[in-house]
Amino acid sequence: MRPALLLLLVALPAGAVERAPLPPELIALDSDAGQRLLLESKANRDFFPLMINYQAQQSGSYCAVASTVMVLNALPIAAPPAPDFQPYHAYTQNNVFNDDARRLGVARGGLTLEMLAALLRTQPTEVEVHYASETTLDAFRRLAVHNLETTGDYVIINYLRSAVGQEPLGLLESKLAGHVSPLGAYHAGSDRFLILDVNRWKYPPVWVEAKLLYAAMNTVDVDSGKTRGFVLVRAAANAQPPASIVTPHNRLLLMAGLIVAIAFLLGIGATLLASRLRSRPR
Repeated sequence: MRPALLLLLVALPAGAVERAPLPPELIALDSDAGQRLLLESKANRDFFPLMINYQAQQSGSYCAVASTVMVLNALPIAAPPAPDFQPYHAYTQNNVFNDDARRLGVARGGLTLEMLAALLRTQPTEVEVHYASETTLDAFRRLAVHNLETTGDYVIINYLRSAVGQEPLGLLESKLAGHVSPLGAYHAGSDRFLILDVNRWKYPPVWVEAKLLYAAMNTVDVDSGKTRGFVLVRAAANAQPPASIVTPHNRLLLMAGLIVAIAFLLGIGATLLASRLRSRPR
């Protein structure tokens, strides 16, 4: 992984943003130590596809929605039209809500783990839901690392912020403030996962120890009465792949390329013909 490319992709707007203080048990990706962990990571196949499709949540309760959009855009599936970016197609935090999402009541923010899975399933995906109470630290680590070592599938986690030392830390708020974000990488030497936090204005992507992250997932969500956890997402077997968009500008370039190619071939033909004429006996 080239450091220059890494710095380009993870450049964070830190200079103009007053973020929440980072607890000492977490390592920011935009620190020297954080970037070193990524360079040393062997399980980082999801990092670049997710960072290329990074989404900052557009409201305080849209962490699950932004995480869904990131993963859907990273998957090899056809996206709906994006009105603000015509003629291109892409998932956004607005058009991700289709009729199925509205019917299921998941076309909103503040989603539980099961609701996150339901939103993902309204698109051509296959989703596995894992509640922390129904798995173990070792099983979570094994599943997540295997996912991060392969392409075409992603991990989205649902955890309690205060359990990893992040705000809010008030007596009541600390019990309620769950959060959702994708995982980007795993560093075996330090046993840390990289959380690609979708609330970029509050926290940068951070490295967190596996046991601390599992404990933060193994907390009860008062809205569902179940523990938090994680989902594994891949494209459905029958998913339609993205189609190439040919814009008028692209058509012009294509025609110009064809003209150049034809001229090139005609030039070769003329050269060969002239060579044969010169070599004929007189």
